[in-house]
Amino acid sequence: MATSAPNRIRHLVGAFCAAALLAATVGVAAAEAVPGTTKATAQPSSTAPKEPCTGYHYDEEHNRVWDPPGCTPP
Repeated sequence: MATSAPNRIRHLVGAFCAAALLAATVGVAAAEAVPGTTKATAQPSSTAPKEPCTGYHYDEEHNRVWDPPGCTPP
């Protein structure tokens, strides 16, 4: 049973699409499995300042910012 050229092309295109979908799915799964780094884990605890914070204010995005910069919040 021989297949015609158009059928072969359709099979090749279908296989290519299936392989692309599988590669994209594996890529997304691998990217989600990688843990993100945070600012707390990026710095060793020995470099953390020892002075306590004296106060705080809010920046333009309404996030609390401790004073002085680099202090240890309570």
